[in-house]
Amino acid sequence: MSQKRAAQSAGFGAAGKRWRRNNRRRFNRFLARLLGTPEARRRPLAPDTRRILVVRLNKRLGNILFLTPMLRSLAATLPEARIDVVIQSPAQARLLQSLPGIGRIWIQENRVLAVLRLLRNLRAQRYDLVIDPTGNSASNRIGVALVRTRQRMGFAKTDQWLPLTHASGKTKSRHQALQAVELLTGSISEPPVTTFDTLAVFPDADDQRAADARWQAVLGARAHGAPVIGFFSRATGRKALPRHWWQAWILEVRRTVPQAVLLEILPSEDAAPVVPEIAHVAIKPLTELAALMSRLDQFVAADSGPMHLAAASGTPVIGLFRATLPSDYAPLGQDCETVDGDGLKPEHVAARLSERLARRERAHPRFSGLRS
Repeated sequence: MSQKRAAQSAGFGAAGKRWRRNNRRRFNRFLARLLGTPEARRRPLAPDTRRILVVRLNKRLGNILFLTPMLRSLAATLPEARIDVVIQSPAQARLLQSLPGIGRIWIQENRVLAVLRLLRNLRAQRYDLVIDPTGNSASNRIGVALVRTRQRMGFAKTDQWLPLTHASGKTKSRHQALQAVELLTGSISEPPVTTFDTLAVFPDADDQRAADARWQAVLGARAHGAPVIGFFSRATGRKALPRHWWQAWILEVRRTVPQAVLLEILPSEDAAPVVPEIAHVAIKPLTELAALMSRLDQFVAADSGPMHLAAASGTPVIGLFRATLPSDYAPLGQDCETVDGDGLKPEHVAARLSERLARRERAHPRFSGLRS
């Protein structure tokens, strides 16, 4: 195919996507006017709300971790309730099961028969409240619409075709995790909502023991009395920083924090580390990886699932933002910060890391040899 014909084909494809998208928007708005929820509805929950289902049909690790502030808020507000969740990746189930109040994690597989079986099982349940925690997922809306329930919660929008009993209007935050918490406060008038604003997971004792064994095997005596800096050099698409950036950053860290021990988190066992002689580890169970991350003193990564998992584990994080906005995807955790724009130079990020370690040393003396 010639370049001209390829360009024409790409142009036709883009035009077709725009046509379908515009038609879908018009159809959604028609349904919203007919039976949907274009305006906010803030009401009391039914006093006997005990069975809750949250529908989040997505496989991205970060998007699933964005549920954790809302799920914790629900559990604290309704301590007698059982909260089930529908997601797509079985690998992420144990992360959510570590949270208080969580009942069953339903997995939506891609096979048609499996989807039909899941729908049948969900419709056999007696849910008091079903929640769509995002305002832009057609899959979530369809899932919420198909489950039988007395109360439905979601975002009021001009194209919101779901008939909702509880609906929040426009949110103050752009961050999806915080928007989900605002959904609760914006649509529930009673009882008062207890809120959380950080990601969190709670690995169990088995995960902690496995992480400790891996820590000792990979780092051994090198980590005794020295700060351990974890980093993840991968990210998807334009969010990723090039390999030479990370190599330059490693040189700067070695210069500014000579006593630090570096540990690279790899996406898989066959992935090549940025610098082979640096300690590296690949851990598949996400709860075990979170337990290992909780032992780190700092974590550095571009906008990615491991960045959010480190924040959820309680580790201080420096998030590097090249193609996405910190206002939308910042790591939400203890002592987390973001760097973007002109700050994304290896020497600047290494200097910020050194300053953070020095500040922690002054607050909690533990390390030696840090340069401020």
